[in-house]
Amino acid sequence: MSMSEDSLVMTTTSDISKKDLTHDSGEMSEKGKGNELWARMVACMRQRGDVGSYGLDNCISKLSLVEDTGTKLIFEYPKDLPIVWIEMNYVDYIVDAATRVLGASRSIELRVEETEVGETMGSGELPDEPILPGLESTIQTEGSTKATRGAATRKRTAKMSFTSGLNEEYRFDTFVVGDSNEFAYAAARAIVNNMGHLYNPLFIYGASGLGKTHLLQAIGNALRAQDEEVRVLYTTSEDFTNNYINSIASQGKELSNFRSKYRKADVLLIDDIQFLANKVRTQEEFFHTFNALFSSGKQIVLTADCPAPEVTNIDARLTSRFEQGLSVALQAPNYETRLAILRSKRGMGRSELVSDEVLEFLAKHINRSVRRLEGALTRLATFASLSHHRPNITEARSIVRDFLREEPAVRLTIRDIQRCVADEFNVRVADLNGRRRTVGIAHPRQIAMFLARHHTGSSLQDIGAAFGGRDHGTVIHALRTVEKRLDEDSSLRASVDRIMSTLGV
Repeated sequence: MSMSEDSLVMTTTSDISKKDLTHDSGEMSEKGKGNELWARMVACMRQRGDVGSYGLDNCISKLSLVEDTGTKLIFEYPKDLPIVWIEMNYVDYIVDAATRVLGASRSIELRVEETEVGETMGSGELPDEPILPGLESTIQTEGSTKATRGAATRKRTAKMSFTSGLNEEYRFDTFVVGDSNEFAYAAARAIVNNMGHLYNPLFIYGASGLGKTHLLQAIGNALRAQDEEVRVLYTTSEDFTNNYINSIASQGKELSNFRSKYRKADVLLIDDIQFLANKVRTQEEFFHTFNALFSSGKQIVLTADCPAPEVTNIDARLTSRFEQGLSVALQAPNYETRLAILRSKRGMGRSELVSDEVLEFLAKHINRSVRRLEGALTRLATFASLSHHRPNITEARSIVRDFLREEPAVRLTIRDIQRCVADEFNVRVADLNGRRRTVGIAHPRQIAMFLARHHTGSSLQDIGAAFGGRDHGTVIHALRTVEKRLDEDSSLRASVDRIMSTLGV
């Protein structure tokens, strides 16, 4: 949700908004105390049902609203909060709630709480407008103790992140490569070694949650690691628009600073360029920014949710410039890549209490978005960590049910059913397809045939063929036997329920 160009007049009312906030929340410096505005926003989200009670109670409620600048709400969060998950899943809902409660749009900034001695950013506050890399003053550490030097290092890291807009968690080594993204990944890596001379601009497109932001910021982080003096600036088209609007609202005195900020960058990374649609004056400004950077041999990388020619309500001059470089697509990852992503995230400290079996369940049932996949893992990891309990598949399904609700139904195969039945009864799939007729094999085989008939749409002949070439009469006998036993045997019903839960039906 971005600020409309038609709302320039709204930026002049920030003083009123600040007064309202002070009136509503009491002492804003006391986090979490008397914050009536934040309470109203949370109540708005709860009433509208935008966010489930789990997300509200265990994540969003942990944020503390510390300031309303008139254009931005600044929140602080405890260090142990999974903030990346919140950024990916809840920020849009917070922005919407702010708009409904305040009657005006706000951007969101999240800052970690400064609770330890020596970890604050110093007495001076960071400026509202980030300066370019290389222009910040050097932090003096001579004569410092080891603890003070550590704090100074944290200051430099925080300042770099604030200056460039980069999130250091988004790196190439944390990006899982598969068939769906290997071309885009290779192009992004090539940028690092050929900045401004190859694939300029690089245009990365794909649906939401497939890793565009990760790849975009990985370019910036790799360039900064390669040369700390390179001036990298990451921003979203929404922030670019808001910065431009604010510079105009100041009656022009900030316009030169705005232009200097963007046009002196060595590398400009713009996320979600499609949100410039219908913003005619902002598009004009970005057109000149693009030309200034491109003519100077500076690198430009853009992302969008569709190919450049399909971005609607964008000046044709911009579209032609987007197309003059290289366009690469990010596709939805296949099952193997999704499972590799989950295993990678688990290995990064999400939680070893989430089993391989549960990871396979998530990879199979959540396939539209990597972001949703990671969000589901984070929720399970949080549950496992707080409860000191390894969730089974039935529990996992309940915990992440809202993630599963919007996924397309999984198309089951007879092979899927055979695997789950074999796991439930501790036999091999080969046994189900073999000729042995012992009770320990025949019983699971009949259940597998029964489920295959009811959940795959396969014919009796196809089912019989999949179970070692049995005829349709054998399949019919299996169906009748299981139907009768389900009415009489509660333990069998429990087994079938567990199998169906695992299969997602």
